[in-house]
Amino acid sequence: MRVLAVWWTCAVTALVTAPRAGLAISLYDAHSIRADVGGDVKVFLLGVVPYKHALLPSDPSARALLDLRLKLNVTVGQWLKVVVHPDSITSAGPATGLLGMSAAARLADPPEAVSLSRVFVNVPGFNTRLRTDRAHVTLHLPHLDVTAGRQPITFGSTFFFTPMDVVAPFSPLIVDREYKPGVDALRADVYMGTSTTLTVVAAYTGAWSVEGTVVAARAGTTLGTVDVGVFGGVVRGDSVVGADVSGGVAGLGVRGEATLTVPRRVEDTFLRAALGLDKRFANGLSLSGEVYLQSFGALDPQHYLDVAQSPRVARGEVWALGRLYSAMSLGFEVLPVLTVGMSTIVNVLDASALLGPTLTWSIADEVVLVAGGFASAGARPDDRPGMDPARPLVLRSEFGSSPNSMFVQLKAYF
Repeated sequence: MRVLAVWWTCAVTALVTAPRAGLAISLYDAHSIRADVGGDVKVFLLGVVPYKHALLPSDPSARALLDLRLKLNVTVGQWLKVVVHPDSITSAGPATGLLGMSAAARLADPPEAVSLSRVFVNVPGFNTRLRTDRAHVTLHLPHLDVTAGRQPITFGSTFFFTPMDVVAPFSPLIVDREYKPGVDALRADVYMGTSTTLTVVAAYTGAWSVEGTVVAARAGTTLGTVDVGVFGGVVRGDSVVGADVSGGVAGLGVRGEATLTVPRRVEDTFLRAALGLDKRFANGLSLSGEVYLQSFGALDPQHYLDVAQSPRVARGEVWALGRLYSAMSLGFEVLPVLTVGMSTIVNVLDASALLGPTLTWSIADEVVLVAGGFASAGARPDDRPGMDPARPLVLRSEFGSSPNSMFVQLKAYF
């Protein structure tokens, strides 16, 4: 607890005294050192209104989270950069079954090759932990960047459904996507000409073994106004190949990616593919849509639980339990400081959906309030305790299994 008190004291001090423009120290004309200190504080209030079911509480529940992140970036001339982000998360309140509280904030951390985390308190209803979410060094060489350490890794270009993002993908139910969780990895970015790049990544995802690591590469180039790329790698022992595209075509933003996974063990090869279109209008209206197909999921909702118990779902590699989906996001800038939006995710084959209204208000230059929620539509789960005592829960739709939830987030930057 003493260490935690010191952490919060330092954080509050940084909030008050940290210079926004950073600190620059010039040693030589070509070898200047610059240190930038900043961070943010985020407060989440999360609520769930359950429907009547044996596996859900009978009353609404609430949970609060406090996320405090400090950011230190040090650059040495044009050739070296060091990034460190300690991140403290404190949560209070009950956990909720099915798709409840996890919809609004990241509550689980990726595996660590080097332990840089500590849990200070972990009791029912209360948890405080400190994790170094970024800790990496980037060496800038001619036509080559090499980054070693804890860093965010992202492949692909789609938003709701991300087949190519195989290391630590976001679920589309996560509201706050500002910081992708860092993973321990070695990354090389090779720049070949003005528009052609090669990215090679070796990432730790749970163990020093073939099944506990990801080794992947993507080569990309620009053709006119469109970026195209090819992908390949060994992902936790599976062979994965894919391709992606993004850019502007006839006034529309186009995003698409697809992967084919050949499992190492005795499983069927499966395809995942997503295609999205974006359009922004002059009146402040923006519209995005995606369709997604995967052969990994189940056709019958009664088999969703079997899919949910797959290691791929447990580690976040795949989150969807069905086969065919659509998603849409609508945003409108009511005022320069106020934006309203609505998102929908639909399981086409079982006719279930999640509706996500949001409101974003820029209260001040460095303070933002976000409010929203998720409303579920679709057939609710069925209890059949007398027919199969070993498996009393029978799902009748995917998103209909989720209770309604709501959230309020206040974030401030310094």
